[in-house]
Amino acid sequence: MSRRRFNRTRLSPHDLAICERVFDQVCADDIDPLSLDAEALAVMIVAIFRNVTTNERELLEEVRFLRRSKGAEKAH
Repeated sequence: MSRRRFNRTRLSPHDLAICERVFDQVCADDIDPLSLDAEALAVMIVAIFRNVTTNERELLEEVRFLRRSKGAEKAH
C-alpha cells in the first residue's frame, strides 16, 4: 500500500533516490537529462511525490501518464 504525504518540505535521501530513479527512467524514454524539459520533469516528479504518491511504481506510472496526456493535448 502506498504511503501518502501532503507537501512535505524536506525529502529524505531515500525519497530523493526514488525520485531520481523515476527521473532516470523517464529521461531514458526520450528526454535529454540536461535539458529544460528535464528540469520541468524533475519539478513534476517531486510535486507528485509530495502530493500524490510515494510509491515508486505509482510515481513512474503517474508521471508517464501526465506526459502522454500533455503530448496528446499538444497534438490537437
